[in-house]
Amino acid sequence: MTRERGLSRIPGLRASAVIAAVVLVVGIGSTASFAAWTGTTAKSASVTAASTALTSSGISGLAATYKPGLPGVTASALTDTVLVTVANTGTTPLAYGITSSGGDATLNGQITLQVWKAAGTTCAAATAVAANATSGTLAAPPAMPSDAASAAAGATLTLCMRTTSAGTYTTTGTTSPTVTVTGTVGTSWTASAAASFTQVTAFNWYQVVHALSDKCMDSNGGGVATGTTLILYPCKALSTTSNQSFRFAQVGATAYYRIYIGAGTTSGPVVAANNNVIGTAVSLQPVTLGDVAASNNQQWMVVAHGTAGDFRLVLKNPSNLGATLCLNMPSSTDVTGFTVTACGTNATPGTTVYNSQHFNFTEVP
Repeated sequence: MTRERGLSRIPGLRASAVIAAVVLVVGIGSTASFAAWTGTTAKSASVTAASTALTSSGISGLAATYKPGLPGVTASALTDTVLVTVANTGTTPLAYGITSSGGDATLNGQITLQVWKAAGTTCAAATAVAANATSGTLAAPPAMPSDAASAAAGATLTLCMRTTSAGTYTTTGTTSPTVTVTGTVGTSWTASAAASFTQVTAFNWYQVVHALSDKCMDSNGGGVATGTTLILYPCKALSTTSNQSFRFAQVGATAYYRIYIGAGTTSGPVVAANNNVIGTAVSLQPVTLGDVAASNNQQWMVVAHGTAGDFRLVLKNPSNLGATLCLNMPSSTDVTGFTVTACGTNATPGTTVYNSQHFNFTEVP
């Protein structure tokens, strides 16, 4: 007898599957990106959604132009600070991170990026950096600070982000990086909010104006060749590439500056005393490095003295007789050559010594 085989059935069981989607939504203003995944779960599972959002007035506000300034003359502009808001508007916790891309790699590496959790609703230049702030560069952004590394569902974080240039750059440049805040669930799913901005490194340029005559320091004949003397001449129209425009580049962390002429290049020439003898001429010379006489003869300290807005330019190298040397222009006659002489102590305008050793600066836009 043959037995018929059949399929066995276990009563009460029935297989079912429901596809659930979890979506991360990330936005800056009107910009948004999505990360989604699907999975199989019991029919009683619910669908959840999570998102991060970066305010449009946040990271993009880091657009800046850096200038080193000149103490007592023009304030430096070497930092930019903005308030950034990151909101997790979903129902699952997110872990936050920061990445960057694009822009000038060299310049990005020279600009510091600091991040810390804001203590209030504003972040400004005067805002103190928190003790646990993280620090990196635009090329290699820092991690989120420990108290802002993650956020619960529905939580909003306010951060301060600050970029800083050391101001010691020797060439100008422009970079337009994109900085991205990421929100991660587990190890596989990430949403991101990105913003781009442009930062520029620039120089301050000045006309060096003789306080007595109101005329400008100029290169003789408009030349920039080695040995060209510096003379007095009526001030011309403002121009960053003029032979009457000069930029003051700080020498390391010292109080001294090399003075570059606008008609030259970023590598020189610079204003220098021909030697350290009283009465010696001042001319254009190639940059000399090292703590040697030739280098010291082209380093100047800008010292406020006398009437507000008046300054003396004091040479690093003292005279061969030990006297402190100052830039000197004893005449108001055109084409008179600049020299260095012993710095006077008279701070009274109108006196011969004061008139010959005091200058002011007109910034060239």
